[in-house]
Amino acid sequence: MNTERIRILVVDDHPVLLSGLSLLLNAEPDMEVAGTADSGPKALALAKELQPDIVLLDISLPGISGLLLLPEILRQVPKTRVLMLTMHEDYQYVKEAVAKGAKGFMLKKCLDVDLFYAIRAVMRGQMYIHPAMMPDILAGQDKGSATPEELLWLLLSNREQQVMLAVAMGFTSREIAEQHFLSEKTVATYRSRAMAKLGLETRAELVEFVSRQKRPEK
Repeated sequence: MNTERIRILVVDDHPVLLSGLSLLLNAEPDMEVAGTADSGPKALALAKELQPDIVLLDISLPGISGLLLLPEILRQVPKTRVLMLTMHEDYQYVKEAVAKGAKGFMLKKCLDVDLFYAIRAVMRGQMYIHPAMMPDILAGQDKGSATPEELLWLLLSNREQQVMLAVAMGFTSREIAEQHFLSEKTVATYRSRAMAKLGLETRAELVEFVSRQKRPEK
């Protein structure tokens, strides 16, 4: 059994939050806080020294924005994955963070079991944006290259994307299960979870959604 822990660097300028997150994360059997930082320069130095698997990075740091720090961390420690922390439920923050290489976006008010799920999802190579931010993302009217729908599609795992594409193409749950060597119950779970993430209710809505995606596969 793999007993390696996910090594995490926590970057935030609030001592109480740093302490609380450290206690929370270290209590998980597969996680450990490798270090903490309360400023940009310290975060960069520790990231380079510790080579963490995950950096939990606050957007609002004294002297420098976490969004400006993000690409520099990734340049110096390319193998790390950055999960942004913020109090701001703003689609523009999400878009900018994703464009600069962030793998997730977490609201500080939701730092409970959702944080564990987010860290593990990011470690599996998935994108994670907290569901509480979905209404704001869906309301986004940006006309640039990263649309709100494209961000929503990125929230799906590879398997969820495969199932959604197959459903849109008209395959039944039984046929999808046979194609991907899954049980029908598992296919149903992927389908319901993905539909919820996309904010869709019917197959017709899904077909329309998929047809608008320029690149439906990762």
